[in-house]
Amino acid sequence: MAWRDTWEKASRWMNIWMSQFRIVFLKNRRPAGQGVNGIAVIKIDAIGDFLIWLDSASQYRKLYPEQEITLVCNTACAEIAGKTGFFDAVIPVQSRRFESDNRYKKEIWDSFRDKHYHTLLQTAYSRTIDMDLLAMNIPAEEKIAFVADESRVNLSRYMALRSIRKKLDDVYDRLIPSGGEDLMELERNAVFIRGLGQDFQAGYPSLPQMQVQQGVIPPRPYVVIFPGASSGKKMWPIERYAKVGAYIVSEKGMDVYLCGGANEAYLYRQFVDVLEAARGRDMERYRDRVHDLFGKTTLPELAEIIRNADLFVGNDTSGIHFAAAVNTRGICIFGEFAYGRFLPYRCERSCEDHEPVIVCSAQKDCAGCAYGTITAECKEHLLRTGRYQCMDEVSVEQVLREI
Repeated sequence: MAWRDTWEKASRWMNIWMSQFRIVFLKNRRPAGQGVNGIAVIKIDAIGDFLIWLDSASQYRKLYPEQEITLVCNTACAEIAGKTGFFDAVIPVQSRRFESDNRYKKEIWDSFRDKHYHTLLQTAYSRTIDMDLLAMNIPAEEKIAFVADESRVNLSRYMALRSIRKKLDDVYDRLIPSGGEDLMELERNAVFIRGLGQDFQAGYPSLPQMQVQQGVIPPRPYVVIFPGASSGKKMWPIERYAKVGAYIVSEKGMDVYLCGGANEAYLYRQFVDVLEAARGRDMERYRDRVHDLFGKTTLPELAEIIRNADLFVGNDTSGIHFAAAVNTRGICIFGEFAYGRFLPYRCERSCEDHEPVIVCSAQKDCAGCAYGTITAECKEHLLRTGRYQCMDEVSVEQVLREI
């Protein structure tokens, strides 16, 4: 029910806000005694952020060739992280539960009590209160992080008291300058690597090929469509995706595979309902060409399905970053709230041989409002439709031109 969802969200954010006061009662853990060794790398962001980060993550072996590297990451990313070969050990953390369940939070903290690291690296620019509290509770001789993102994008820190933010910064022995607000995340991750002393230029991330069972990869040719997103504000209307799907089937002769999480499975039914209403008797030619994969794949399987697709089309969500990481050309219908940070992709080294990530956006003057002010017109549109105005101003024709 709507009221229950609202209550759960409010409770979660209240708990996140209250977490800041825990720092008053906690000590910054340091190793006790001998046997200090190894590097602890914290990256508990969501899947999309993790995939972008893989480009710079490849450098930690070069930075610390004699050290064992342990990654502390979001449980959703753990299987992929283990297959990259970048880390000697992977410790998963259920990020959402870590934010809202204090008992689970303490269990994670206590699990590190007997681990002694030489260096801890907090890699996130938008480091949240809970990320910093996690760093505080991992014993390490040296702790290094970015100078934090203070914008509304990093809402957890944005809501915190100034004195608390200062204490969270004091967890670290060194803060690496973040390079300013106008960097794309690939570039910012490269800044962190250079701050650690490695000469490195940003480029597209690369996800190694995963072993999957026979029959998982659909027969070609096909297009993957990701109509969901982490927030309804960033979701292009499903009826427009249905028009794009119909064009792909009828004009390009390709099948369409709709992908996403199990909680987004309702979008398949909506997609088919729109097609049926528009196509009527002609629907039979589409029914067998549109496939439902919502919640039916593991992340390695999803990566390989996208890798073998002729094209990816979707919102600003993990799928487009999978496409970039497996070198499949992708089209992203992109709201401009944080324009320039996660999309469009910008590289510092030559990436001419890489398939492009094409952004379809409204190109509004107010792009990047995460670092400024949302217009009154957009606020009204958001309240009325649940989407940013810039999402609704991307037309079907604009996307079809790119296809």
